[in-house]
Amino acid sequence: EEKDCILYACNKPATVPVHPAGPYLSNSLTIMVEAQEKLSPRSLLPCHRLDRCTSGLTLCTTSPAISRLVQSRFDNGAVSKLYLARVQGRFPSFK
Repeated sequence: EEKDCILYACNKPATVPVHPAGPYLSNSLTIMVEAQEKLSPRSLLPCHRLDRCTSGLTLCTTSPAISRLVQSRFDNGAVSKLYLARVQGRFPSFK
């Protein structure tokens, strides 16, 4: 089905886990996107890992085949992540 081929690019904020777990059973990225996009519960599959404390783009899909395809691209190095930190101020000098 064409709907199963959608790739969702989600802007995951820091402190929000990708999967529902523990105290985050209703406040996880997958649960919130499923509700917003009117998807079936537990149908959204993350295509790669992004830790709870990390913000950034997270790719998800409802298609297990697409999820495996994207995951394999990360695994074999065809796609990579870039972590960028923005800081304000100056680092102290170490003398």
